[in-house]
Amino acid sequence: MSDDVKSEAATEEESSQWGVSRLQTWVQHGLFIFAACATGLAAYSFWFFEDAGDAWFDHLRNVRLVSEDVWFVPHTFINLLLPMLMITGAMLVIIQLRMRFFPGTEGTGIPQTIAALHVDDGPIRRRMLSLRIAIGKALLLFLGLFSGMTIGREGPSVHVGACLMYLITKITRFPQHIVQRGLILGGGAAGIAAAFNAPVAGAIFALEEIGRSFEKNNIGTIIRTVLLASLVVILLRGTDYLFYHNVTGTDEKWPIYQWLAVPLIGMTGGFLGGLFARAVVETTRWINPLMRKRRVLIPLSLGATLALLGLISGGETYGSGYAQAQGILTQSESLAWHYAPLKALANYVCLISGIPGGLFDPSFSVGAGLGHTFHPLLQTLFPGLDHTAVVILFMVAYFSGVVQSPITCAVIMVEMTGARFMTIPLLAVAIIAYECSHRVCPKAIYEALAEIFLGSIEQQEVSATTAKN
Repeated sequence: MSDDVKSEAATEEESSQWGVSRLQTWVQHGLFIFAACATGLAAYSFWFFEDAGDAWFDHLRNVRLVSEDVWFVPHTFINLLLPMLMITGAMLVIIQLRMRFFPGTEGTGIPQTIAALHVDDGPIRRRMLSLRIAIGKALLLFLGLFSGMTIGREGPSVHVGACLMYLITKITRFPQHIVQRGLILGGGAAGIAAAFNAPVAGAIFALEEIGRSFEKNNIGTIIRTVLLASLVVILLRGTDYLFYHNVTGTDEKWPIYQWLAVPLIGMTGGFLGGLFARAVVETTRWINPLMRKRRVLIPLSLGATLALLGLISGGETYGSGYAQAQGILTQSESLAWHYAPLKALANYVCLISGIPGGLFDPSFSVGAGLGHTFHPLLQTLFPGLDHTAVVILFMVAYFSGVVQSPITCAVIMVEMTGARFMTIPLLAVAIIAYECSHRVCPKAIYEALAEIFLGSIEQQEVSATTAKN
């Protein structure tokens, strides 16, 4: 019998021994259901925070005065100054809280979840996945969403979900392969699924990006966690909930010549997304040590940069970008050409700062802005090319270029918009974008950031051990 067969047989035998007693079996399943549902509830709460935070920040900006005909939006002085002061001060406050009270909560949360899979169950993993981390991640995300940061909520949903699922292993015994990978992967998948009501994409993301392998022994755990978390969101938001609502207006049948636009969109979005990802990774490498030495100056500089971008863009760079992306998709909202680069720059500043917050929403918004900007040119080259189709394709192309998870990118867009007839062109544009992105950013952004984070954690462990001795 081969080693692989023996390993699989041992795993099956271990799985069959869940719960030495009937009581332990009930405890295991009860804790699993509780943690999965709590993950769904956390993701829903983060959506509520984002929505309330956008409304609060719009109130500060007095958006009733917004004019669609000009770039620099007119505001009263107080409505102009308050958001700038808040986002600058909030950057300092969040980073101080993170460094002093919640180390380990930095970043989107997805690299931290990936890093946790690269270490055995022990002290280092507990520093990445704990109740303190989950609470800190939620608290700091709340502050970021209410202060106009250009961040999404899906990364923290992944990290909190992984924490919640991992914590139940400290209450009762689970099989080793479930402890080592299954529950963490399930929590991460549930975080994505519940954040976007995209259960299929959530499961795929866990395999394609977080685990980077097909988890035969853990696939059942992943699927069950995703289903339970998604069920919570459906019960709270309704069965017909689509993240970007039902996208209409796309032509279900394209002339053959219009398909020539797909590789062009894929190459453009992929290269731009890859350049963004590489910039984030390279800057993170040198700004992390600098942040520890200049704990006030660097955060204030980053916050002031976000304030300046908000001023230049007329407030469009504040927030995750969900409203703008939805407006472009469903209402044909018109945004200036500079929206996409300024939004990408704002998201870049937030990511290198290490404040808790994701990049899904901002990346989709940047992609929507690119699609809206390039549509007139593409329509000249390929007459009759639908505006909504171009926007959706650019959203997937840019996002695939940033995260280099092409299958997830295509599937999640279908689930978020209901545009099932776009599945084939979306898969095609995602693969092309991935290949182009890989040329400029050889290592995927989450994997690279996970290595940086893990190296920092291990260095801190060595320093702490040396200090004790």
